[in-house]
Amino acid sequence: MNRRPPRNGEIVEKTQNTLLVDGNALFKHGFFGAKNTYNEHGQHIGGLYAFLTILRKLLIDDLYHRVYVFWDGNLSGKLRYDIYEPYKSGRGKDYINGTHPIDESELQQRRVVWEYLSEMYVRQLKHEIIESDDFIAYCCLNKRVNEKITIVSTDRDFLQLISNDIRIYFLDLKEYVGLSNYSSYFCFHQGNSVLMKTMVGDTSDTIKGIKGLGEDTLVKLFPELKERKVTLNEIIDNAKKQQLERIENKKKPLKILDNIINKITDGVQKDKIYEINERLVNLNQPMMTEDGIREIKHLIEGTLDSSGRELKNVFSMMKRDGLDKSLGEARFNDFLFPFKKLINRENIF
Repeated sequence: MNRRPPRNGEIVEKTQNTLLVDGNALFKHGFFGAKNTYNEHGQHIGGLYAFLTILRKLLIDDLYHRVYVFWDGNLSGKLRYDIYEPYKSGRGKDYINGTHPIDESELQQRRVVWEYLSEMYVRQLKHEIIESDDFIAYCCLNKRVNEKITIVSTDRDFLQLISNDIRIYFLDLKEYVGLSNYSSYFCFHQGNSVLMKTMVGDTSDTIKGIKGLGEDTLVKLFPELKERKVTLNEIIDNAKKQQLERIENKKKPLKILDNIINKITDGVQKDKIYEINERLVNLNQPMMTEDGIREIKHLIEGTLDSSGRELKNVFSMMKRDGLDKSLGEARFNDFLFPFKKLINRENIF
């Protein structure tokens, strides 16, 4: 990005590079991707091994002054559940009884990852009901003028947050996606990411969309979605126009166009589908609580307590958990070097 030279006497703030990690997404990506990684005691350590290895790779790729990892709490998503009861019902969460079944090995490795990151000056936050997506969105919406952000996740919800200063590293694609290369990966204009999910829904979160409507069909019917930002009213008006033209040309009306116009869905949203879905998926209005806002502000503005935090503690933990053997002697000796540089930048910053 071209910048004008500073004028005489003008103070120019240095760019701050920030890494925002969707902790659950990164952990699950590693836990299931490295399912055959065990230590010498026969304990599965794939989630721990992959989490640290991928995070290390990201720290080598670019210079970051701050790293934040956000985790979902036991009842994360309850704020959306209160609006739409089927929310994430396919994942076994019970918001009424406060339970969320999880594999014991997975739970234990998450605890250990938290322990490692705390020693390495990585700022972490977990809230009982606020989702990590909302914390990440809050950070993006309240970023400093001189701040550049990289989000790490597999979640396409974050597409709506991309801007000149915000990009995403998609774990499944193993690629950084920003405005410059967005069209190489997605078939619709970046400004339509909220609209697409509002209409189509999200199967991973059990959010029902318009009946029979998929992403490809939506873009085929309304190609303007690929070219520019479009509003819901424009889509509905266009659907009415297309249907009228078909009738005038003695063609059979398209059922899918009727569904879009009349808000037909199999979901419990009924004729409120557009309003409810937009509220569920729009991260430009993150779902927060007062205590959640206090916690995220403290995390961003507060100073980390350095007492007791030392990399030698991490080396001891790596030997305890068998990571030294999994990495091999050559990699083990310099594995923490990128994290040491992060600690130095955190202290200086």
